[in-house]
Amino acid sequence: MNTITMKKPVASRARASARPERDDGAAVIGSLSRGLQVLDVLRQANGYLSLSDIAAETGLDASTAHRLVQTLTENGYAVRDDVQKRYLPGPRALSPLSLFHPLTQLRREASSTLHSLQKETGYTTALALFVGKERMVVDFVQGGHPLSPYYESWLKSPLHGSASGRLLLAWMPESEREQLLGAGPYEAYTPKTITDPSALSREFGRVRMRGYAVARDDYNHGLLAIGVPLIHQAESQPLGCLMLTSPSGSVPVEAEEVLADQLKAASKLLMNSAPSLQTFKQWSVRGAARRNPANLAIA
Repeated sequence: MNTITMKKPVASRARASARPERDDGAAVIGSLSRGLQVLDVLRQANGYLSLSDIAAETGLDASTAHRLVQTLTENGYAVRDDVQKRYLPGPRALSPLSLFHPLTQLRREASSTLHSLQKETGYTTALALFVGKERMVVDFVQGGHPLSPYYESWLKSPLHGSASGRLLLAWMPESEREQLLGAGPYEAYTPKTITDPSALSREFGRVRMRGYAVARDDYNHGLLAIGVPLIHQAESQPLGCLMLTSPSGSVPVEAEEVLADQLKAASKLLMNSAPSLQTFKQWSVRGAARRNPANLAIA
């Protein structure tokens, strides 16, 4: 039987007398960057990796890779098969959040809503939070179509060419939006991508008026996304969004509003039934209630 070793964090490591009194800033940053590289490789692997695998994937020499993976093992971010001398990501890398963290609680609270919405529509459903200028996927339920989209933890689709991005931008002050997007024209990913700043501004107005955003073939040919904001009436900025995604050919244009209404109903239910969402008001400085600390007490 293979033996797995996972050493406990060494509390005195930071106080080791052999450590120099002052670290060279560039060296520390470089070591941190390389350590994160190793951690990413471990987390993305489907199984054990040898030291040579890790070195090859990161481009590091074997001694540097060994030193970094040993540190990760000592601190619980990697585990080692002592017999075959291979590595896996550790518990602190795979599940860094506690069971009581607001994000973990939100996943539990949103699960029934996402599954019900997917069952009603047959399409992939997803919940994303807006963290600063980023869009973080909290959870999703895969649709029944063979070509249903698959989500990563962070949405990297362009803000101007995606439903989630337009929802993030639509309620922003114009100056903040311009600073984020630039002067334009914006990059075209397909013939349907909106690249003109004036046309995009008009689209934001439609998003606010309708209460939902649609991106049909804007970023990827053959992909449709419909999203609604997670927003209280008293707020001036959404906390995130609920989305449906599917192959664009499976949803006629006239069905978009019907699906958006289903999303709105699910969003309202989630806003009223997920206490953890209140926590995320404090994650962003945007929005009238969050800019005024006095309002937080009654939000």
